[in-house]
Amino acid sequence: MARPSLARRLGAASLLTTLVLSSASCGGDDGSTATGDTASDTSADDGGTDTEPDETEEASGDLEELSADEFYPALMTALQEAESMGFSVTTTGGATATEMTGVMEYEDDGISMEASSTGDQALEMVMLDQILYISGGGLPLPDGKKWFKVDMSDPDSLFGALGKSTDPKLMFKAMETPKEFELLGTEEVDGVETNHYRVVMDTKAYADALDLQAEVAKFLPKDIGIEMWVDADNRPRKFHQELEVPSMSGGGKPTLSTTEGTYFDFGTDVEVEAPPAAEVADNIPGLS
Repeated sequence: MARPSLARRLGAASLLTTLVLSSASCGGDDGSTATGDTASDTSADDGGTDTEPDETEEASGDLEELSADEFYPALMTALQEAESMGFSVTTTGGATATEMTGVMEYEDDGISMEASSTGDQALEMVMLDQILYISGGGLPLPDGKKWFKVDMSDPDSLFGALGKSTDPKLMFKAMETPKEFELLGTEEVDGVETNHYRVVMDTKAYADALDLQAEVAKFLPKDIGIEMWVDADNRPRKFHQELEVPSMSGGGKPTLSTTEGTYFDFGTDVEVEAPPAAEVADNIPGLS
């Protein structure tokens, strides 16, 4: 019972980093949908990280259409060259809406990240060396502790499974052999011209690429679609998701969750530091 309880408390925030390059950018057929009629400004009004996008951040060169075979390696190369970026993610659906902003740095073994969210259970998050530190969100921390520590590399942990989705190499690996691939058109995102793509994958292939545990994969629809806006430098600028999530209680109605985010300020300086060890709890009574 402890694991689902903690997962519910963290909600969409822990799944950001299913995001952040974003399994948070999932949506598709059979229970999930992707639409092009979405707003491009998803910046949070408030947060602990200053991540407002530059108004005139341009990409070099002209837009060129990527094929299904080119999509994954092109985006991976662009991320490696960019090294870092800011992001803003908004999730709606269910009881609350969550807005999260932050910065992240791409590394060979995953990402380093600082982020904060607004909403009824606001969170601060720090990820470094596959360790996720979480503050807020109503977590019942022991006296004197401000942060809860989660090992995202633990293969026996639910959060270890989620941690795999924070590795951009694995995230985009899941897109490598799509069932469907379509260029929907061109659009501006924060003043930058982009190609708007829709990619649909088989859920099993997606789960296998991320090595998701069965208890995580069972909440995914039959097909997983990713709607993404990509600039002339093949950098992802925006994503959109509409996903029907089954009830965790087993008997309730599914919830339609919509997640949308933007990426910006590529190459920004990112310095992530772990919280003071004295303020960190390794476990929470009743939840670990």
